Amino acid sequence: MTRRTLFAAAALALAVAAPQAQAALLIDQANFTGACGSSLSCVGASAVTANGDMRLTPAQLNQGGAAFSKAAVSLGAGATFSTSFQFRMSQAGGWNPADGLTFVLAKANEGLGDTGIGLGYAGVKNSVAIEFDTFDNSEGSSNHVAVDVDGALSNLARVSPYGVTSCTLANYGAAGCMSNGKVWTAFINYDGTAHKLNVSAQEAGSALVQLITDFNIDIADVLGTSQAFVGFTAATGAGYENHDILNWQLANDTSIHSKVPEPASLALLLLAGGAALGAKRRRRG
Repeated sequence: MTRRTLFAAAALALAVAAPQAQAALLIDQANFTGACGSSLSCVGASAVTANGDMRLTPAQLNQGGAAFSKAAVSLGAGATFSTSFQFRMSQAGGWNPADGLTFVLAKANEGLGDTGIGLGYAGVKNSVAIEFDTFDNSEGSSNHVAVDVDGALSNLARVSPYGVTSCTLANYGAAGCMSNGKVWTAFINYDGTAHKLNVSAQEAGSALVQLITDFNIDIADVLGTSQAFVGFTAATGAGYENHDILNWQLANDTSIHSKVPEPASLALLLLAGGAALGAKRRRRG
């Protein structure tokens, strides 16, 4: 079996083995054209660009922006949810690339938190955020992902994508730096029954990396509800960059994920794929 045939068989096997039920999507934004004022509350500097990206802040000094669902969404049991989105942080300038963005779940649609090092999130009570931070505010890294709770920049479970900890104007554009202007894809998955949060990300052209694994947190307890306003915040200060969200999906179950089969499972899927291909050939004969 050639490599091309092998991959074709694997792809077919995955399709055969995949659950037929669709994700319980609550939000499905292929782009954000027309979203401000209809499905989303856009505050501060946030605005939709001509090509449909949600620009939370432009690459200018001292900006802050947020975009939240206009209505609270019903998450799954124990606030179970999964989400994926693509983002790009570009055109950095000023002191250094800054400051980063967050994905947020909040009890109330409070709009914008503190700007600058606050990432547009600081001060938003009864909330949980996953930050994608591009400035070192004494955390030891100017390129990290972490969990923030109750409006504080807690920096829980902090980790640097691809092990890259220093991203400045001096090495702007470097691989592994979230501020490098490339498209990044993020996956966040939370099991409200097990209280486990997982976060992974992928820089365009690089391998997917698991960043946060089974972090224990009771999101429903922090929020005080399983009804949450969900969205994004970002901010700049003496350093700046564009903070763009390109697309976004969110479900009230854990069906949106980035996991790939384990090697043993893949072998079984390949066998299934071979059987499926054989059956397909037989049907054609």
